[in-house]
Amino acid sequence: MRALLPGEQANASGPTGGMIPPTLLAQARQARQLRATMSAFLPSGLLVDPAWDMMLDLFIAAGMGEQLRVKDLILLSGESPASAMRRIDRLQEADLLVRHADPDDHRRVRIGLTARGHNAMAAMLANLFDTGDDRQTAPAARSFRPDPLDPGDRGKP
Repeated sequence: MRALLPGEQANASGPTGGMIPPTLLAQARQARQLRATMSAFLPSGLLVDPAWDMMLDLFIAAGMGEQLRVKDLILLSGESPASAMRRIDRLQEADLLVRHADPDDHRRVRIGLTARGHNAMAAMLANLFDTGDDRQTAPAARSFRPDPLDPGDRGKP
């Protein structure tokens, strides 16, 4: 799985070459704007998820036919360079993004979503917003509370 190579046309398409539907790209932008809006109303750093923000930025960049460099992603994340690099390493280990040297300047490193990362973002964004289409429902929310014990199981190992 790979990111788009420099010079490869990606206008509104993901790393698999499939088109990113305009509504999905709009939802990604809306999710990014929502994060910015939350930051304006809540204490700084309270609801921060740099990995999600990085994935959103990479998804939007792919949809716009743009390529990001690792340095760009670090700056967009708002984290320290060391923290952002650790997060990028973890995302790459999970096969969600990939880095490759820029053929025009080997000092720069390009970064993009893998097909797995693109598909995961597309699926999450499709389920993040209520489109009014009842045919496709999001998975049921799970509680973090443990299930209640069955009274008949008490005292049994």
